[in-house]
Amino acid sequence: MIDMKVDQYHLTSDKYEVKVNRMSLDSHGHPVTSYDEKSGINRLVEVPLAHCNDVEDALHWLRGYLIRTGSERITTVDQLARESQRIERQFDAYIKERVPEGL
Repeated sequence: MIDMKVDQYHLTSDKYEVKVNRMSLDSHGHPVTSYDEKSGINRLVEVPLAHCNDVEDALHWLRGYLIRTGSERITTVDQLARESQRIERQFDAYIKERVPEGL
């Protein structure tokens, strides 16, 4: 099961799919939670963005989403390639920081 947070995005999985959600953040950049009286637990306040077949598809979708919604205006294929590579490096660095070596 996957329960992974990348910046303001939250990837979760069950045996059928990987979900990509965008978390609501407070003014300090911390995830906002809401108390669910029925289950008695705090849940993240999230907006569903995508349902994917596997983690690779979810990260690929998220990279495309970040490019489409980013602040940089992309007008050439070279710019698109650079932005895609920049996001890929961010994902790699984020994962490398958090996954023990050898896994």
